[in-house]
Amino acid sequence: MSKFILPDFNHIDCLELKTKPISLRFGRRLYYFQYQEQLYWLKMQMKQGHHIYQQGFQHELAFYQESLNSTSLSSIILPCEIVSKAFIASRAVDIEIEQSLAQMLILPHAVPYFTVSARTLPIASIQDYLLRALDVIQGLHETGWIHADLKPEHFVEYQGQVKLIDFEQVQSMTQQVKTEMNATPRYMAPELFHGEVKTIQTDIYALGIIFYEWLSGQRLSAKNYTDWAYLHCQRLQIELPEKFLGFQSLLLKMLAKHKEARFDNIYAIKQALVSEIA
Repeated sequence: MSKFILPDFNHIDCLELKTKPISLRFGRRLYYFQYQEQLYWLKMQMKQGHHIYQQGFQHELAFYQESLNSTSLSSIILPCEIVSKAFIASRAVDIEIEQSLAQMLILPHAVPYFTVSARTLPIASIQDYLLRALDVIQGLHETGWIHADLKPEHFVEYQGQVKLIDFEQVQSMTQQVKTEMNATPRYMAPELFHGEVKTIQTDIYALGIIFYEWLSGQRLSAKNYTDWAYLHCQRLQIELPEKFLGFQSLLLKMLAKHKEARFDNIYAIKQALVSEIA
């Protein structure tokens, strides 16, 4: 992990609130700021916010705290700093400190990964692009964790490396118990709509949707949760541009309706990506 320089909040002119409206309503606060020509994010949670958002934030802080002592996890996540609200309150920063939870998370800005158009890339470059995303997920799984809420915006590039962000739903592979369902319906595997637990195969399914939307250049659409369930459980059809038909069998196995029919692990996906697609 690269060295993290903790910003001096006494020398920060402005923190810009960037929270999405629904998250703002549930007590989340996400600020964007600059220090010494570097861009950062400050993430915090209000005490009066929704309990699911509070639990998710505390869970993410615990994961980042554990990662600070793990060489394996440090290659997957962004460098970070967990600071107390007392630390922030002692600085001249105009944000809602009094009503926040005790700790806050500071992360450096990173570039979103899946913003490059697949249509502009040759097949070999697409293979490499997908392999880099697979590498970081494989790394997470090999440390004994599943992300449990994969979506395109949770992949970023930082100092030439692909990283993952947003670990509010991260789960240990030993945690084979049902939890409150907080996954994003667009990326939910069929079995999750039936109340099953999250597994490596649910991460693989979410990744399959991410890859499909990126390659096709189109986002799946549904009006509500019921429609998403119907789409994933019954009517999902993979339709790729002719240029990308070589990826069809790979996606079909990642997106199999029954988890037993999906790839066993990320390594198997990488092998298929390298060997089956010319």
